[in-house]
Amino acid sequence: MKKFCIDPGHGGNSIGASYKGRKEQDDCLRLSLAVKEILLTQKDVEVMLSREDDTNPSLEDRAREANAWGADYFISVHRNAFAPNKAQGVEAWVFSKVVVGGITFSQAEEIVNDLCAAAGFVNRGVKLGAPSYTDYAVNRLTNMSSCLLEVGFIDSDSDNAIFDAYFADIALSIAKSLLKNVGLEYIPPVIVGDVDGDGKVTAADARLILRASVGLEEIDLETGDIDGDGKITSSDARAALRISTGLEE
Repeated sequence: MKKFCIDPGHGGNSIGASYKGRKEQDDCLRLSLAVKEILLTQKDVEVMLSREDDTNPSLEDRAREANAWGADYFISVHRNAFAPNKAQGVEAWVFSKVVVGGITFSQAEEIVNDLCAAAGFVNRGVKLGAPSYTDYAVNRLTNMSSCLLEVGFIDSDSDNAIFDAYFADIALSIAKSLLKNVGLEYIPPVIVGDVDGDGKVTAADARLILRASVGLEEIDLETGDIDGDGKITSSDARAALRISTGLEE
């Protein structure tokens, strides 16, 4: 099993940065929960969050729990801030003593590069914690490879627009990069009813299932047999159509 510790930054009385009513602690938790949900669809993976609600564990406790659990990778999720609409982009911070180009540095670089490619953020690269900046505790106190990821600037309207519009892509990119960093490949989960493999159940899937029920199409039983009776029938097509219109889950 590969173990990932995801640390949603701030929480509780530590709001983090804020802008136009938007709070860093909220964005961090929402994104961390989304990444966790994706990772848990994969085999041989365990995920722990340092917080799953509006609490604020100490930095020492966040690192201590990850160390005691034996996490393979630790990622602390944050949003950056500077001055309203004066900076933008994604960056990652690693422990000052890691080797540039080494494993920990390259893992963080992979996360940043993949995320910028997936969502269109400006790439600010990977930065060492010192001497230009004090090491973050989550990097200094953890025993495993770790990074602190700044997912865009919360005081940048353009970065917030990207964060909201590409939220699902951002979460998926981070999850894929984490898996890749520990030698695992992301395998898309099977969605029953998604016959054409576009990641959702649509009217097009319903039509394919209907054609398969009368022998005009060959489709995979695992995705096409929605009612689980072991065969493709018109009832599966009707179920797919209801799912596509939100009438059924």
